Amino acid sequence: MILVFLFLSCSQGYHYKYWFFPYYEDHKIDTTDREGFAILDRYFAKDKNHIYYKENRLADIDPKSFRILNHTYFSDKKSVYYISTRTELKTNSPKAWIIIIPLDLKVWTEDKLALVPLEDSDPETFQILKNREIDTAYGTDERRLYYEGTKLEEVDKDSIRVLDSNFYDIIKTEKSIYYKGEKIQDADPGTFLLYDNYAKDKKRCYYFNTLTVHAFSCNAKDFKPLIYPNPLDSKISMDSDYAKDDASVFWQGTKIKQADAKSFTLDLEKTDCLYPGMCGKDKNFSYESGQTNNK
Repeated sequence: MILVFLFLSCSQGYHYKYWFFPYYEDHKIDTTDREGFAILDRYFAKDKNHIYYKENRLADIDPKSFRILNHTYFSDKKSVYYISTRTELKTNSPKAWIIIIPLDLKVWTEDKLALVPLEDSDPETFQILKNREIDTAYGTDERRLYYEGTKLEEVDKDSIRVLDSNFYDIIKTEKSIYYKGEKIQDADPGTFLLYDNYAKDKKRCYYFNTLTVHAFSCNAKDFKPLIYPNPLDSKISMDSDYAKDDASVFWQGTKIKQADAKSFTLDLEKTDCLYPGMCGKDKNFSYESGQTNNK
């Protein structure tokens, strides 16, 4: 019995060794039955009759009209497709998850493939939506909006906007606001204003995190996040997780009941805060992560 540490190395995908020999990860590809085989990128390869994705042969995809849009979207003359894999870690021993691991342990990964043709999609006009020049999981053709292969709504492409954000891919159409492919219920696109983690429309306010969006009541007219200077560049302001309107103070979208909105500010002089936007103060209390500390 020995102590083993397992590391998952970065994927190489498709690549050539010595400029000539095709490999997928660490496995040399036998091209005997793959006439005209060529590597297209890390994820895709083709031969005369087939397209391959991570060494999975894709059925009924036309190689002649095949077009890579990014590592999850591609098209042929018939449709646009969304493809993804879920990597599962496998082992030959249920004892593999204890600290002491048997010498005969074998560990490997298996990819579960999902290929989705996009409903009613037009491959001639389809494109990936970008946020600050980085691909999002959203795509559109002339008349439809999609997220990870699912059609969200019929919409004129020219009315779709990717809202400018450092952290989140949020989409606005004439009728809806979307986050992670889900419509934000009752959000008003006409008055929707995104800050960073916070947003508001004429009816209410919103707090975004990496998993979901939290809608909460506020006085939208006076609502604003509290900002602090970027520690790396004081000329750039950053939104904190604190926000307030004329009557209330909020931490990550939750009202701080005892906070005094009129006197509340960020406490940028407090040196033991994890980051400058974490601490605040009003005339009665000091706060850290929205929690009170008596002055």
